[in-house]
Amino acid sequence: MWLQKISEWHAAGVPCALVTIIESSGSTPRKIGSNMVVSNTGEIAGSVGGGGVEFSCIEIAKEAIKKEICISKRFVSKGDGDEWRADDADTALGVCGGSLTVFIEPIVTEPEIVVFGGGHIGQHIGKLCEVLSISYRVYDDRAEFADLKRFPGSKEVICAPFNEIEQNIHLYGRSYCVILTYGHEHDEEVLEQLLKNKDVPYIGMIGSIGKCTTLIQNLKSRGTRIDDRLYAPIGLKIGKNLPPEIALSIIAEIVMIMKGGKLEHARRNWS
Repeated sequence: MWLQKISEWHAAGVPCALVTIIESSGSTPRKIGSNMVVSNTGEIAGSVGGGGVEFSCIEIAKEAIKKEICISKRFVSKGDGDEWRADDADTALGVCGGSLTVFIEPIVTEPEIVVFGGGHIGQHIGKLCEVLSISYRVYDDRAEFADLKRFPGSKEVICAPFNEIEQNIHLYGRSYCVILTYGHEHDEEVLEQLLKNKDVPYIGMIGSIGKCTTLIQNLKSRGTRIDDRLYAPIGLKIGKNLPPEIALSIIAEIVMIMKGGKLEHARRNWS
C-alpha cells in the first residue's frame, strides 16, 4: 500500500518522505521494518503504530521534506496507554513500556523544465536540457510542434489548448516553466494560469519590455497577482540574438535559480 503510494506521488511530482522503524524494544505497536510514507501535506499510507508516535512522525516528515534532510528520532513510552514522547537526548529514561527509533528520508522529486511552445527556441532548450541531463516536457497546441520527433529526449510532449493547462498537465514544486508560444494572446493565457498555480517555482516569459508590460497590465486589470516568480523578459543578458543563444540565456537563468547561483564571474584579478 505505502509502496504503491510512493510510486503514485513520485510520478505526480508530490514531495514525500519515507518513515521506517529502525529500532524497537519492549512493548511497541509496530516493529523494526514497519513503514509509512507521508506527503508534504500530511497525507499518509502505511503505519508506524498510530497515535502520538505517528502524529509526531507526520510533522517531522513534513519538516524533512521542506528542508530536504534525513532525520532520525527516538520515541519512548511511559507504558501508560498511548502516551509516547520523543526522546531528544536519545538516552534511556528508565521507564516501563517500550522504545522505538524511526528514520525519516525525504524522497525528492527531480527538477524539470516545462516549455510552453515548441518552436525553434523551445527546440534548442530541449537540446540543452539533454546535454545537462535536465528532465523536460513540452506543451503546444499544434500537433506538428508537439511532436516527439522534434523533442526526442523529452519526458512528455502534450498537444492541447493553451487555455486548458490545468486539465492537461500536472505541474509541481520543481516545474520551472518557460513561456515561448507563437502569439501574445497565448503567452497571456499561459502566464495567467501559471501565476495562479502557487506550486510552480519559476515562470519565465519571452518578449520585449513593451510586450511584457502590456500583458502584465492586462492581467493586473483582471485581478491577477504578479509575484516574484515571474522573470520577464526571460533570460540572462549574454548578448543573445539567435535562437540557440536565447535558449542558452534561458537555461543559464534557470540553472542559476535551481542551484542558488549568483550573477557574478568566478574569475579573480591576477594582474
